[in-house]
Amino acid sequence: MNEKQTKDTFADIAAGGMDLEGKGLQEPSLPHCPEVVMELAGIDPAAVFEPVHKVDRQEELLEELAEARERYAPFMAAHSPPLESGRIRQELQAFDWRIGTKEDERNFQGVLAGHGQWERVELPHYGEPLGPAFTLYRTDFTVTRAMLDLGQIFIVCKGVDYKARIFVNGACVGAHEGFFSPFEMNCTDNVVEGSNTLVIRVENDNTGLDEKGGDKIYAATGVGYDDPVRGWHHCPAGMGIYQGVAVEARTSLHIGSVYVRPLADLEQAEVWIEVNSLLAEPQEITLKLSVYGKNFPQTVWEGLEWRPQTGVAVGLGDSFTQAKLHAEGKLHNLLPLLAERGRNRYIVPIHIPFARRWEPEAPWLYQLHVEVMAQGRTLDARGSHFGMRTFRIDTAGSPKGAMYLNDRPIRLRGANTMGHEQQCVAKRDWDQLRDDILLAKLCNMNFLRITQRPVETEVYDYCDMLGLMVQTDLPLFGVLSRSQFCEAVRQAEEMERLIRPHPCCILSTYINEPFPNAQNRPHRHLTRKELEGFFQAADLAVRLNNPDRVTKHVDGDYDPPSGTLPDNHCYPLWYNGHGIDFGRLNKGHWLPVKPDWYYGCGEFGAEGLDPVAVMRRYYPPEWLPSSSSEERSWSPNSIIGAQTGRFHYFFYETPESLEEWVDQSHRHQAWAARMMTEAFRRDWRMTSFAIHLFIDAFPSGWMKTIMDVERRPKPAYFAYRNALEPLLASLRTDRLAFYEGEEISLEAWICNDRWETPESARLQVMVVQEGKLLAASLRMAQVPACSSACQGIIRFTAPRTNDRSSVTVWLGLCDSQGRVLSQNSVELEVHGKREWSRRPAVAVLGAPDGKAFRLVEELGVEAAAFDPAVRPDVLVADNSAMLAQAEEPVSAMLEEDTKVIVLELEPGNYDLWGCGIQVKPSSMQPLYFVSRKTGHPLVEGFRPGDFRLWYSPKDDRLAPLLYHTMTSTGLTPVLLSGNTNDSGEWEPALAAGERKIGMGHLIVSQVELAGRCSTNPAAREFALRLFEWNGEGTGSSLAK
Repeated sequence: MNEKQTKDTFADIAAGGMDLEGKGLQEPSLPHCPEVVMELAGIDPAAVFEPVHKVDRQEELLEELAEARERYAPFMAAHSPPLESGRIRQELQAFDWRIGTKEDERNFQGVLAGHGQWERVELPHYGEPLGPAFTLYRTDFTVTRAMLDLGQIFIVCKGVDYKARIFVNGACVGAHEGFFSPFEMNCTDNVVEGSNTLVIRVENDNTGLDEKGGDKIYAATGVGYDDPVRGWHHCPAGMGIYQGVAVEARTSLHIGSVYVRPLADLEQAEVWIEVNSLLAEPQEITLKLSVYGKNFPQTVWEGLEWRPQTGVAVGLGDSFTQAKLHAEGKLHNLLPLLAERGRNRYIVPIHIPFARRWEPEAPWLYQLHVEVMAQGRTLDARGSHFGMRTFRIDTAGSPKGAMYLNDRPIRLRGANTMGHEQQCVAKRDWDQLRDDILLAKLCNMNFLRITQRPVETEVYDYCDMLGLMVQTDLPLFGVLSRSQFCEAVRQAEEMERLIRPHPCCILSTYINEPFPNAQNRPHRHLTRKELEGFFQAADLAVRLNNPDRVTKHVDGDYDPPSGTLPDNHCYPLWYNGHGIDFGRLNKGHWLPVKPDWYYGCGEFGAEGLDPVAVMRRYYPPEWLPSSSSEERSWSPNSIIGAQTGRFHYFFYETPESLEEWVDQSHRHQAWAARMMTEAFRRDWRMTSFAIHLFIDAFPSGWMKTIMDVERRPKPAYFAYRNALEPLLASLRTDRLAFYEGEEISLEAWICNDRWETPESARLQVMVVQEGKLLAASLRMAQVPACSSACQGIIRFTAPRTNDRSSVTVWLGLCDSQGRVLSQNSVELEVHGKREWSRRPAVAVLGAPDGKAFRLVEELGVEAAAFDPAVRPDVLVADNSAMLAQAEEPVSAMLEEDTKVIVLELEPGNYDLWGCGIQVKPSSMQPLYFVSRKTGHPLVEGFRPGDFRLWYSPKDDRLAPLLYHTMTSTGLTPVLLSGNTNDSGEWEPALAAGERKIGMGHLIVSQVELAGRCSTNPAAREFALRLFEWNGEGTGSSLAK
C-alpha cells in the first residue's frame, strides 16, 4: 500500500509543549477526599440495585432523536406576525467563474468585459486554489424602476473568503477583507435601469501558520470542500463565495442593524438600533417598536413610538457655552438626536414584564419589529429575534472564573466543531442542522465551541431555537502577523456584530494555541506581550458593540498566562502525555495555572477511524486494502490526515485487518473519552471543557470526531454521553490489577453539574466477581450543587481466584425509593500470585541500590554481586559501563548457559555480543503500554492489555512503563512499541528482545520492572519468565 502521510503540523504542535517557567503559575492542589471508609464485608440487601440500561446503539439514539424533535418543535415555531421591510431584494445564484491569471492583472478591463474561458457555478462555491491566488466571479443582474425609486442600491455579500473587490459595470464600488462577516457596497451611482454586470474579484493568501509567510487571518478550519486529498481534511485555507450574494434596493435612510441587550433583572432591556443615512441633511426620525413572542403566542406591546432625544451637557468650566444655551432657552431642554449622514446608533429602553427567560431546556425567544419613520412615513423596517438571558464570568470571587447563566452557576460541557454545521447551511439541509444540534444535546452537551471561526447566521439561529450555547472564536491560530494588528481588531468587532443578536452566543475568544516567541518568528508576528495589547484593543472594540460580552482571550494557551479564564488543550491519550501525564490527570492533577482561578480545557480527545462501510463508500480505492493479504500489512497511514497508524503504538497492538483497525481505534477512543471526561468532572475547578471533535464534515475529515459524516455514533459518543450525565457517580482508582487477598480501595465521587440537588440520595456499592455478588453496602450521599465531591473510600478484600478473574465494582446514586439516579462501574482484575517454579542462582552486575538489585529483591530471590569466577544461572545487569568492563567473563558465562538480562539501557548505541542496539527516548513522552503481539514464548498467554496502565507504588499512581525503545537487527522481538526513525517517521520499535548466544541467552528489556512487580501481576509474571525461561515455551498458566 502507498504511504500517504506528510508532515503532521498538529502532532508537531502537540509535541512542542507549553512554556510555563517563571510565569507565576501554580499547579492546583489535589481535590480533597474525606477519610470516610465504606467497608464491604457482606451483602446488605438494601444496597443491591439493578443497573439500568444505557443507550449504546444507533437505533436507540434515533428513537431518542425522534422524541427530541417533537420536544423541541414548539421552540422552533413562528408565532410573531410577518414584517414587510419595504426593500426589494434579488438573490444572485449563478455566476461565471475562473481562476485569475497574470494577463488578467495586466488587462482587468478584459475581465470586466467577460473575456476568457469561464465556468458556470452556483453559490455557495468554495475550494481551491490555496495560497496566493485570485479568482473571478461574473454575472448580470437587473435593476428595475421600482428599485431605483427606493433611492439606494446595494450589493450585499453574506460571506466571501478571503478578500473581495466588487465591480459594478466596470467601476470598483468597494472592497472587504475577512472570510466570515457579511458586508455590503453601495452601487447606486453605478447602476442603470435594466441589465448590469457584477464582477467579484476574490483574493486568497497563505495564513500566518504557513512557513512561506502570509497575512490571511484564518486559523485551521473552514468550510472545506469535496476533495479527498486536501478538501476533506478541511484545514486548508480555500477560497470562494461560500454564502449568498444579493442586490438590494432600500431607502436612503434605513435600518442597519438591531440588537437587544437584556439587562440584569431580565425584565428590562436596551434595544440598540443603527440607522444609516445617505441624505445630505440631518433628519428628525421616530422609531416604532413592537415585541411579540417568537416561539410562543404573545403580544408584549405594539407600536411603541420613541423619538431619539438627549439632555444637554456642558464641559467643566465652559461658562461661555452655558451662558449661550441659557440665553437660547436650551440649557434644561431635551435635544432631538437627528439622523445625520452615516451611521447613527440609538438605544431604546424597554420593559418586558414577567419575561420568559432563554434557557438551554426552555429556549424562549421574542421577536422585535422596528420601523424608522420620518415626516409621518415609514421608510424602512427590520426584525430581530432575541432571548432574555444573561451570562457572566465572575472575576471578583474566589476562585475567579465561575460562570453564571441567568445568575445561576453553570458549567460548560461540550464539543469542538469543524465544518459539519456549515455543510448543512451550504446544502440548505435545515433538518440535518436541527438534528446535529439535538444530537449534541442528547449527548448531554450544553455548548459547542465553533472552533477557530465564526459561522453562518443560520447556525446561530438554530442554536438559539434549540437552546445550545455557543463559543465563537476569532480565526487566529498560533500567531498574529504584525501587519494585521489593526485588521484583526476590526475583524474582532465584525465577529461581535455578527454574534451579538444571538442568545446562544455566550462566549468568544481571540486566538487558538498561541506559540511562545511568536512561533520563533518575532520579526513577522506579535510577541506575547504585544499580543496582550491586541487582546485589550479587541476587548475595547467588542465591548463598544456589546458591553456584556464575555471573552476568554485564549483557547489552549501554550504561552500562559492571559488576563482571563485559563484554558489549556490536553491530549495525553492521543499525543501521548500532551499537556499532562495521564496518570497525574487521573490522580486529580492539572497543569499550572494562575493562582485562585477556575480553568478550562478547550480540546481533548483521541482518533477513532471511520467505520469500514464509510471507508468503502467514499474513500479513493488506493487508500484501502483490496485483498486479505494487503489487509495484514495495511496501515491507516494510507489515509490522508489519519494519525492512527503512527500513534496507535502508544495505546494498543497493531491490528491485522481493516475491521480490526477500526474496532481497536474505536475502543481506545471511547476509553479515552470516558477517562478524561470523568477526570475533568471530578475536578471542581474545571468549569469548561470540550471534546475534539463532534461530527465529521467530510469522510476522513478529522477522525477525532465521535460521530462520522453519516451521523453514525462511534462508541466514544456514548462514552462521552455517559460521562456527561449532569448528575454523575464516578469511581476513581490508581490501580487496575490486584493479587487475591490484597486490600482494594477506590474513591467514590458525585459530580453534579446542576444547581439543584436530590434530597435523601444514597450511595449503593456492589462488588461482583464473574457474575456473582460478593458484597454490597450503602450510605447517605452528600451531593454538591454545581460542583463535585469525593464521598469517601470504598474498601474490600480481593477475593480468591484460581488463576485470574474479573471483579466489577458498581457505584449507584439512588433516591430514597431505590431508583437509580446515576450509576457507574470499574472492572478490576484479581490474580493468583504465582510463585517460582524453580529459583535460579542469580548474580547482579550493578549498583547496590540499582534497578537490578531492587528487582531481584522484589521477586524474593537472593542474589550475589557479580563474581567473574562464579557462573550464575541468571546474571542481571543495569549498568552498561560495568557490563562492558566485564565483557570477557560474561561472554564465557553465556557460552556455558548463563542467561544475561539487561535492564533499561540508557539512550545510546551499543554492541552487545554482536547485537547492534540503538536506544532512544520515546519521541512523544514515556509510554503506558507495550505490545506482546510478537508470538515469542516469553509472552505466550498474556492478554493484549496486560502490559498497560501499571501502577507505581513510588508515585502512588499509574505511571509510564517504557521510557526508551530499541532498534536492533540482532534481537528477536519479545515486546513491541513504536518510535520515530532518523527521518522522523514512526515505525515499530523494540521494548524487549532476546538472542541466543552460545548455550545461553541475552535478554534486553526496556520495560520498567523494578518497583512494579509487587503491585502489577503482569509485571511479576513477565519478570519470573525472564528468570525461568529455558529457551522453549513457558508453560505458565497464570496469563492464559
